[in-house]
Amino acid sequence: MAVRESRAPSAPLSMTGAGTCVVDVPAGRFEAEARSVNHRFLKVSLHLGPSLSSLETGIEERIRGKVERGHVTVTLRYTRSSKAAVASFRIDEDVAKAAAKRLKALAKSCDVEGGLMLRDLLTVPGVVVEAGGEGLEAPLEKAATKALDGALEALLASRATEGRHLAGECRAILARIAGVVTKLTAMAPELPRTYRDRLQTRIAALLEGSGVAPDPAALAREVASFADRSDVAEELARLSGHLKHAEELLAAGGAVGRKLDFLVQEFHREANTLGSKSPDPAITALVIEVKADVERMREQVQNFE
Repeated sequence: MAVRESRAPSAPLSMTGAGTCVVDVPAGRFEAEARSVNHRFLKVSLHLGPSLSSLETGIEERIRGKVERGHVTVTLRYTRSSKAAVASFRIDEDVAKAAAKRLKALAKSCDVEGGLMLRDLLTVPGVVVEAGGEGLEAPLEKAATKALDGALEALLASRATEGRHLAGECRAILARIAGVVTKLTAMAPELPRTYRDRLQTRIAALLEGSGVAPDPAALAREVASFADRSDVAEELARLSGHLKHAEELLAAGGAVGRKLDFLVQEFHREANTLGSKSPDPAITALVIEVKADVERMREQVQNFE
């Protein structure tokens, strides 16, 4: 199991980013590239050169030690210098001679014209034997690891830069929601009084000329019932608490995507309750603004690690 490296959570991290690194050695060059995109969990895809397959397990562990979520694709290539390339293989002459003998006999028996070429022999398995097929030597493995780490660090820096941009977008959305919550908090206490005045006016109009006087007690009961049904103080208090929590998560940084995702669901729940409780058109219009911003927040949050 990979050991998770501790990272200074200076900023929330995006799941999108890219990084490269090149390390030159006397025998050649290592080129590493790391890219990541959104994914619900951590998915690692490796593309390694033919001589680097022995590093696969170690590379995946290093990635899992640095990244928590996203689809990470790492490409690592090793290009030998001309001198090293020549020394990197040998010809098994015994296999080549045996292969030549068999191919000539086969051509004769099949009545195939044309002479046997060297390139034909070189394609026979076992004629060309790559040196060091069991893996890289220690100095080269160290250089490969250095290239990989450099690409991963560049990837993390890229994800942090994108994360700061996303955090800025989210803070702007939170500020708009906070402004609407302030307006709703000021408007909510007036709803029962507004309802009472409207109800009194309607009752007076209905009873005009009938000689029947309105029942103050019945009116008071109806207004009290309305005030209880339309009381949104708890929802507004919870929304304010969620706003504060979201700001704290953005300030803490690191891998906050899942937490913010759950928090956005709570925003949406409270906004729905606000809309269902209040019959006032002005409040309904403000709740619609909140819902639109919550949806924008949800889209941004999907990009965080």
